[in-house]
Amino acid sequence: PQFGSRSSGINAEYGVYGKVVAANKDVEPELSCVHKNGKSNGLQVLEGGYLINCSLGLCRKLLRHERPLPLLEPLFAHFKLFEICVGINGRVWIRSDNIKHTLCIALYLKKCEYLPETDLMPLLKDLVKRVETSM
Repeated sequence: PQFGSRSSGINAEYGVYGKVVAANKDVEPELSCVHKNGKSNGLQVLEGGYLINCSLGLCRKLLRHERPLPLLEPLFAHFKLFEICVGINGRVWIRSDNIKHTLCIALYLKKCEYLPETDLMPLLKDLVKRVETSM
Protein backbone atom coordinates (compact mmCIF):
# COMPACT_ATOMS: atom_id res chain seq x y z
CA PRO A 1 0.00 0.00 0.00
CA GLN A 2 1.01 3.54 -0.63
CA PHE A 3 0.77 6.13 2.08
CA GLY A 4 0.24 9.83 1.56
CA SER A 5 2.83 12.47 2.30
CA ARG A 6 1.30 13.25 5.70
CA SER A 7 1.84 9.66 6.82
CA SER A 8 5.60 9.51 6.67
CA GLY A 9 7.04 6.71 8.77
CA ILE A 10 3.94 4.49 8.55
CA ASN A 11 4.60 0.94 7.41
CA ALA A 12 2.05 -1.43 5.93
CA GLU A 13 2.35 -3.60 9.06
CA TYR A 14 1.04 -0.87 11.38
CA GLY A 15 -2.46 -0.95 12.72
CA VAL A 16 -4.43 2.20 11.99
CA TYR A 17 -7.51 3.35 13.84
CA GLY A 18 -9.05 5.34 11.04
CA LYS A 19 -11.91 5.47 8.64
CA VAL A 20 -12.16 4.24 5.08
CA VAL A 21 -12.52 7.23 2.78
CA ALA A 22 -12.61 5.36 -0.51
CA ALA A 23 -12.86 1.68 -1.34
CA ASN A 24 -13.17 0.38 -4.85
CA LYS A 25 -12.24 -2.95 -6.42
CA ASP A 26 -10.06 -1.18 -8.99
CA VAL A 27 -7.94 0.95 -6.64
CA GLU A 28 -6.24 0.66 -3.27
CA PRO A 29 -8.44 1.64 -0.30
CA GLU A 30 -7.86 5.10 1.11
CA LEU A 31 -7.77 5.57 4.86
CA SER A 32 -7.93 8.76 6.86
CA CYS A 33 -7.08 9.54 10.46
CA VAL A 34 -8.77 12.94 10.31
CA HIS A 35 -12.48 13.74 10.65
CA LYS A 36 -14.27 16.26 8.48
CA ASN A 37 -13.60 18.90 11.13
CA GLY A 38 -9.85 18.51 10.53
CA LYS A 39 -9.17 16.95 13.94
CA SER A 40 -8.10 13.40 14.72
CA ASN A 41 -10.65 12.80 17.52
CA GLY A 42 -8.75 9.65 18.51
CA LEU A 43 -8.05 8.36 15.02
CA GLN A 44 -4.37 7.43 14.86
CA VAL A 45 -1.66 4.93 14.05
CA LEU A 46 -1.72 2.23 16.72
CA GLU A 47 1.83 2.01 18.00
CA GLY A 48 3.10 -0.89 20.06
CA GLY A 49 0.61 -3.34 21.41
CA TYR A 50 -0.52 -6.60 19.88
CA LEU A 51 -2.93 -7.19 16.98
CA ILE A 52 -5.08 -10.33 16.93
CA ASN A 53 -7.65 -11.71 14.53
CA CYS A 54 -11.09 -12.46 15.95
CA SER A 55 -14.39 -13.50 14.46
CA LEU A 56 -16.62 -10.76 13.13
CA GLY A 57 -19.27 -11.89 15.62
CA LEU A 58 -16.93 -11.28 18.55
CA CYS A 59 -16.00 -7.85 17.19
CA ARG A 60 -19.68 -6.95 16.94
CA LYS A 61 -20.22 -8.08 20.55
CA LEU A 62 -17.29 -5.96 21.70
CA LEU A 63 -18.60 -2.92 19.82
CA ARG A 64 -22.12 -3.06 21.29
CA HIS A 65 -23.12 0.04 23.19
CA GLU A 66 -25.48 -1.60 25.65
CA ARG A 67 -24.94 -1.96 29.38
CA PRO A 68 -21.32 -2.42 30.45
CA LEU A 69 -19.96 -4.97 28.04
CA PRO A 70 -20.20 -8.38 29.68
CA LEU A 71 -17.19 -9.73 27.76
CA LEU A 72 -14.98 -6.87 28.91
CA GLU A 73 -16.16 -6.57 32.54
CA PRO A 74 -13.67 -9.19 33.84
CA LEU A 75 -10.84 -7.37 32.08
CA PHE A 76 -11.83 -4.04 33.64
CA ALA A 77 -12.00 -5.71 37.05
CA HIS A 78 -8.60 -7.38 36.78
CA PHE A 79 -6.41 -5.01 34.74
CA LYS A 80 -6.24 -1.32 35.54
CA LEU A 81 -4.17 -0.08 32.60
CA PHE A 82 -4.92 -1.35 29.11
CA GLU A 83 -6.19 -0.11 25.77
CA ILE A 84 -8.27 -2.00 23.26
CA CYS A 85 -9.28 -1.00 19.76
CA VAL A 86 -11.84 -3.18 17.97
CA GLY A 87 -12.28 -3.12 14.23
CA ILE A 88 -15.36 -4.36 12.44
CA ASN A 89 -12.91 -6.17 10.13
CA GLY A 90 -12.08 -8.81 12.74
CA ARG A 91 -8.94 -7.17 14.09
CA VAL A 92 -8.47 -6.28 17.74
CA TRP A 93 -5.49 -4.23 18.96
CA ILE A 94 -4.45 -4.55 22.59
CA ARG A 95 -1.86 -2.62 24.58
CA SER A 96 -1.23 -2.73 28.31
CA ASP A 97 1.47 -1.72 30.77
CA ASN A 98 2.91 -5.24 30.81
CA ILE A 99 3.48 -7.87 28.09
CA LYS A 100 2.04 -10.58 30.35
CA HIS A 101 -1.17 -8.59 30.73
CA THR A 102 -1.36 -8.03 26.97
CA LEU A 103 -0.96 -11.77 26.37
CA CYS A 104 -3.64 -12.61 28.95
CA ILE A 105 -6.08 -10.16 27.37
CA ALA A 106 -5.40 -11.56 23.89
CA LEU A 107 -5.88 -15.16 25.04
CA TYR A 108 -9.02 -14.22 26.95
CA LEU A 109 -10.57 -12.53 23.91
CA LYS A 110 -9.78 -15.52 21.70
CA LYS A 111 -11.49 -17.93 24.15
CA CYS A 112 -14.43 -15.97 25.57
CA GLU A 113 -16.75 -15.62 22.59
CA TYR A 114 -19.00 -18.62 23.22
CA LEU A 115 -18.76 -18.88 27.00
CA PRO A 116 -21.60 -17.95 29.36
CA GLU A 117 -21.01 -14.82 31.44
CA THR A 118 -20.56 -16.91 34.60
CA ASP A 119 -17.47 -18.59 33.11
CA LEU A 120 -15.66 -15.40 32.03
CA MET A 121 -13.96 -14.45 35.30
CA PRO A 122 -12.78 -18.02 36.04
CA LEU A 123 -11.37 -18.18 32.50
CA LEU A 124 -9.45 -14.94 33.01
CA LYS A 125 -8.10 -16.01 36.41
CA ASP A 126 -6.91 -19.31 34.91
CA LEU A 127 -5.19 -17.53 32.00
CA VAL A 128 -3.47 -15.05 34.34
CA LYS A 129 -2.22 -17.91 36.52
CA ARG A 130 -0.91 -19.87 33.49
CA VAL A 131 0.83 -16.89 31.94
CA GLU A 132 2.40 -15.81 35.25
CA THR A 133 3.86 -19.28 35.85
CA SER A 134 5.11 -19.82 32.29
CA MET A 135 6.99 -16.53 31.85
